[in-house]
Amino acid sequence: MPEHILQSWRASFGGFPVAPADLVTRRALCHRADSKFVLSPTGAADLLGALTGDYAVLAAGEACLADYQTLYFDTADLDFFHARRCGRRVRHKVRIRHYPGRRLTLLEVKTRRNDLQTTKVIRPRRFGDNTLSPDDQAFVRLHTGLDRDVLPQVWTNYTRATLFGLHTNERVTVDLNLALTMGDQRRSFATVIVEVKQSPFRRSTPVMALLRDAGWRPRSVSKYCAGIVYTRRSVPCNRLLPDLRALEQGGAA
Repeated sequence: MPEHILQSWRASFGGFPVAPADLVTRRALCHRADSKFVLSPTGAADLLGALTGDYAVLAAGEACLADYQTLYFDTADLDFFHARRCGRRVRHKVRIRHYPGRRLTLLEVKTRRNDLQTTKVIRPRRFGDNTLSPDDQAFVRLHTGLDRDVLPQVWTNYTRATLFGLHTNERVTVDLNLALTMGDQRRSFATVIVEVKQSPFRRSTPVMALLRDAGWRPRSVSKYCAGIVYTRRSVPCNRLLPDLRALEQGGAA
């Protein structure tokens, strides 16, 4: 995304109060329901403009936009990818996520058990370390039930802003500048991914009501699955195509 557009995005977050530390802690939501939406940049800007009275923004240093760099892991047979592709009820994501602005790196295992229950467990690690030790592999096996090691599969990079409900138990992430890479394969997108994380799930919160009224409907888009599809053209992906097209076409409502 061009720098002048990024500047306008930064300005759009200036209308939000900065989230105090106690609010950030209360909205950790490691056990939650997730709802994802794919929006055009204009649609996302309109949404943000209507939320300033109900949400606070996470300060990322002196700014409100932070870079995220994530390396996803899977088995050699891509078990996690195929579980998502086939719509299995229980599915996992394993990733090393770098937060460059905070010089922080975490190993995360995210498990989705149904549409209303997502959990995440975290293991701290040295900043910038992309390797999994035997203890890390044991941590992954413990939380996924795997009986074999996982391997690096694809990178996702994007810029994120995070909002916290002032009166609702929810966190809203707004991701832009998504790029998927592995080896010499790269794909980038101009769309914006908005994810609403809640406990409990509610359709009537300010952000959910605005998304519904604007005609944006939930999508089952996965950055990891998109990364696999766009860097490995031979994998089957028919079930994922509607959400992948939304990424490509500007998130049409």
